[in-house]
Amino acid sequence: LDQGGLGLPERDFYLRTDEKSQEIRKKYVAHIAKMLELIGVPADEAAKKADGIMELETTLAKGSLDVTARRDPQKLVHEMPKSDLKQLSPNFDFDQFFVEMRSPEFSKLNVSVPDFFKDFNTLIAGTSMDRLRDYMTWHYLNASAARLTKAFVDENFDFYGRTLSGTKELRPRWKRCVSATDNALG
Repeated sequence: LDQGGLGLPERDFYLRTDEKSQEIRKKYVAHIAKMLELIGVPADEAAKKADGIMELETTLAKGSLDVTARRDPQKLVHEMPKSDLKQLSPNFDFDQFFVEMRSPEFSKLNVSVPDFFKDFNTLIAGTSMDRLRDYMTWHYLNASAARLTKAFVDENFDFYGRTLSGTKELRPRWKRCVSATDNALG
């Protein structure tokens, strides 16, 4: 198991205090709100949900390793019995999770960032079900954006392509379709 759950590329996007980083975070929250509006959430409600999602992701980022620390393999190897995972994160039923994911039986695993799962445990215990549902809705929507209607594709490109990557224009649809097919074939 590894850290995750962030919509921005990595931990430091959430924690840097420089002006550019703050501006990217504001644009990210606005992007979340716009995407939620596209699925029918009223604008004022979408803005509140986006703020809550950003708060939740920032909490996850604080428990995550930065990119430099992740280059050290010794910091990512924490093999443990499956039962020890329950001690790290008792508020999340990993046994049920593994059943639902149809994973094969196993007795030990590597928990790459144990501190992340401690923070995750605290987050699960202290976060309302509505906020968790908003977070999951956002991440499902974000993961699906490239396969939805033009409005979703354009909004997703505007933030991830233009704002984060500096890409000037979206590749033609036929090229995106060919790339998606190639990626699906492996």
